[in-house]
Amino acid sequence: MYIPRLRGHMLPNDHLRGLVSCGLLMLVLSGTGAAQKGTAPNGYYPAGYNGATFTGRVVQTTDDTITLNYVHGSKTDTFEAYAAGPCNLPATKNKTQPMPLSKVQMGAVVTLFYEPKETKVYGKKQRKNQIIGILFLEENGRKVAEEHQAMFYCIAGASHFMGFQQ
Repeated sequence: MYIPRLRGHMLPNDHLRGLVSCGLLMLVLSGTGAAQKGTAPNGYYPAGYNGATFTGRVVQTTDDTITLNYVHGSKTDTFEAYAAGPCNLPATKNKTQPMPLSKVQMGAVVTLFYEPKETKVYGKKQRKNQIIGILFLEENGRKVAEEHQAMFYCIAGASHFMGFQQ
């Protein structure tokens, strides 16, 4: 199992294999030519999840937000999402722990699994993207091998998951 290098953490690359059997998924993307917006593959997801994904390079993070850029030709698409709570990211060789998004390495290529949410800000409705999970595709300029890819959930207290059919 591939474990990404998080800011402030040195982690080996061959652990957390057991997480995949707990409903975490493997994802195949064909590199930078893949569309930035997509649909999640079959797997187990929180009830109500519609399957929305966005793939891009991490350009900014805070403890609860992450911004990705996807460059295609002369255009750049920017995508911002928030986590309702800390994401369960790798902490040691054998376990994950809740951590803020600010621990995700700048420049990493990731796929975010998200749900569009409407919230009211100063009495006006705004649409924001809430992260369900994060999948690391490239770290330190190197692609993550498919067999080492796993999704790390960003859902506080999630206990009900469902299969998603494409």
